[in-house]
Amino acid sequence: MNLKIEIKRNSDGVIAIFHWNVDDVDAQLYLWEEGNYSCDCNRDLFFNDVTDNEAECGNTRYSVRLIDADSGEMLYDEWDEI
Repeated sequence: MNLKIEIKRNSDGVIAIFHWNVDDVDAQLYLWEEGNYSCDCNRDLFFNDVTDNEAECGNTRYSVRLIDADSGEMLYDEWDEI
């Protein structure tokens, strides 16, 4: 599945977009909902595309949407939660 990942920096609304081709959508959903990618410190790495990360952990600075890029179906959306 072609997965579109939108990461929004909540402080200013700037959005970073990534496209991944994934085999296991459920694993990706878990990673973004509860796994390593659910924490601000890891989302900061995706958003800024850097390897030297000093961001504090948390779960309020970034919001994520996961979309099936082929069908447009929303798979996960936390933009309205914060």
